[in-house]
Amino acid sequence: MATVFVLIFILIIFYFVYEITEEPFMVVIAALIFLVSLTTFFFPTTYTVDDRKVKIKYLFTLKERNLSAFRSVFPGRRGTLLSPYLGPTRLENFRGFYLRYSKDNKEEVDKVLAELIDWQNRIIAEKESKEVSDDS
Repeated sequence: MATVFVLIFILIIFYFVYEITEEPFMVVIAALIFLVSLTTFFFPTTYTVDDRKVKIKYLFTLKERNLSAFRSVFPGRRGTLLSPYLGPTRLENFRGFYLRYSKDNKEEVDKVLAELIDWQNRIIAEKESKEVSDDS
């Protein structure tokens, strides 16, 4: 249903672009801009998480980051945010990864991500405590 509203909105924008410029070429430019900016909405996105890396594959690009870069998990209504910060902050939306749920895998995704991040945080804590004890 959201796709229908977005498509109607885009068509209205195209109409206004044509009315203002009276140039079909400008409508094509507007269409290209919308297509590029909305690829994550209209085309499939694949998420891959293992014990070392998190990958988000869009239509034309791949975002990849080590799991060790993330310190906390914040489940939401439509997806889970992997954040590099221990607590909530405004920067996490820019530095974190947002992994969207499919229709019926919310509990499974939340459980797996929480376990991976907890495991990763335990490894980091062990390394830090080992470094402190080695310095003493």
